[in-house]
Amino acid sequence: MRHVAGPNRGRVLGLLAVAVIVVSGLVGGAAWIAWQVIDNIDAPGPGATGSGPCGPADSVNIKLIFGDGRVVHACTRDRPACPNQTITGTLNGQSQTTRSQFRLNNQLRSSSRRYMFLVGFDIPFGPEMPERILQINPQSFMPDTSQSEPGILSAAHAEIQMTPRDPIGDAYTPGAGTLTVSSAHGIVRGHINATFDQGSRPDRPEAKTHVGPASLTGDFTCIR
Repeated sequence: MRHVAGPNRGRVLGLLAVAVIVVSGLVGGAAWIAWQVIDNIDAPGPGATGSGPCGPADSVNIKLIFGDGRVVHACTRDRPACPNQTITGTLNGQSQTTRSQFRLNNQLRSSSRRYMFLVGFDIPFGPEMPERILQINPQSFMPDTSQSEPGILSAAHAEIQMTPRDPIGDAYTPGAGTLTVSSAHGIVRGHINATFDQGSRPDRPEAKTHVGPASLTGDFTCIR
């Protein structure tokens, strides 16, 4: 058996160490990419940014107050994009009227888990618009099949959803409240003051161990 001695032995060991580091880095990088892809399946927008408690530096800052008094703050630091989206499609075999709606989708961090955050207006919103108060009414986003032109929606309503992640749960959708929104120089600012329906449903009895949210308040700033 041939032995490598002296400086050559050190050089060989050094090359082996470099090779191990490179391979480990490639494997680790591939694993990180795969985890990112899997983690963001069905998750809208970029991941939550920032760290620590939510504060004034966060562009989206939401507070959920649950029926048992528990308070959850959820936020993200970087200012997300909030473009208008073109909505089209068919309903009962008939083409819907093409329309434009404002949409903000992003992920939020909190001290306990992450959330998927959605804000939508059933109207488009421009880069320069005066303050406007929208009524929160998720039912306004359902197409009205009784209309002569399916898919036409009543204007000036908003929909908000907070969906828990880790693991993904049912979305929290407030049924009433207001959203005050304005935009200047392409920056949209909104303030949410919403409440949830607390009535029980016989067809979907609520588990005693689960208490849903009673109210949602907060602010967001995004780029139009």
